[in-house]
Amino acid sequence: MINQKPNPSNPESRENPSFLEGLVELFSGFENYRSPYAPTVQPPGDMADSLIQNACFKTGLVSATCSLPPGPLGLLTIIPELMMIYRIQGQLVMDIAALHGKEAQVTKELLLYCIFKHGSAQVFRKVIEESSLRILVRPTTVKFFQSLLEKVGLMVTRSILRKQFARWIPVLGAIVTGGFAFMDTKKVGILSKEVFSKEIESN
Repeated sequence: MINQKPNPSNPESRENPSFLEGLVELFSGFENYRSPYAPTVQPPGDMADSLIQNACFKTGLVSATCSLPPGPLGLLTIIPELMMIYRIQGQLVMDIAALHGKEAQVTKELLLYCIFKHGSAQVFRKVIEESSLRILVRPTTVKFFQSLLEKVGLMVTRSILRKQFARWIPVLGAIVTGGFAFMDTKKVGILSKEVFSKEIESN
């Protein structure tokens, strides 16, 4: 259970405490999520592709809708938008894992890896080791996982800046951010398919 709040003495935490708190609560919530999907008799590729496509449209719609309010009002929707997008992406990861019969093997570290690895693989080099045939997941302490979330928060800063800029461009900004969310979710889905097609080990 992730129950540690961002450390106020940490300068990285002070940059955007509400965002980090949102990530902590979000990933704590995934511990209670149970996918409605079960392992398939046939290879899960087609079903997974359908789930990915649906998730892409959902995140694209969420991002575009949240980007419609212009100016300062629109800036207030950025963090809620990101939390909704990451929730959809996290459930997508869990559902794809379930299709492969590996939902029980999804740790918070692996979930974070599937959602954010395409942004910076280096952040996860001490936690996840991936080869062509297997995924090795090293468990972390609450403190280390908190530091991992802080690194992810810094990595996502550029997305926040991009969304801030888009809030000042009516309609066109919504289309752009919706397209980014669509493609970002597609990357999450593709990576998840690759990850859960392999053997998953922990030590």
